[in-house]
Amino acid sequence: MTDDARRRHVPVGALALLGAAIVMLLIRCGGPDDTGTGHGGGRATSSGSSFTISGDASEPITPGSRASIDLEFANPRWLPLVVRDVRVSVRAVRAPHADSEHPCGISDYTVEQVPAGTKITIPARATRTLSGLALPERSWPSVELVANPTGNRDGCKGASLELVHGASGSIGW
Repeated sequence: MTDDARRRHVPVGALALLGAAIVMLLIRCGGPDDTGTGHGGGRATSSGSSFTISGDASEPITPGSRASIDLEFANPRWLPLVVRDVRVSVRAVRAPHADSEHPCGISDYTVEQVPAGTKITIPARATRTLSGLALPERSWPSVELVANPTGNRDGCKGASLELVHGASGSIGW
């Protein structure tokens, strides 16, 4: 092959490799219909590592008051992520002061969810909290220690909660 012929084949070969790389990137990142779900405890990761969710109550949980949860979303993808149907629930309660006379369990807590229809957009390769996205705190999930008809909540003093976070996400263009 002559030097002129070799010079012509190099740009064509480079373009073919670039095209293959773009196709592989689109396959790896997904298209506009790609969806994923994140689940877990303190930090949740879906099996496809679509995105992660973490978050804790912003203040101590006391009877009759709600503690907001400033969730954090991490998007490892190269495209923006639109998150919907955010859900938080109490998976477990560790209550060191609970006993048979002063119980404390999952049923003693309620979670108010993010309002239905709320869409949260996380930029490509970014991590954002609900507060950082300027979502009003009234739209954040929150947890409450339900008031006891007998008024005694001593079993829940010093309790820690394990929260589960979940959501649906789709890649946005």
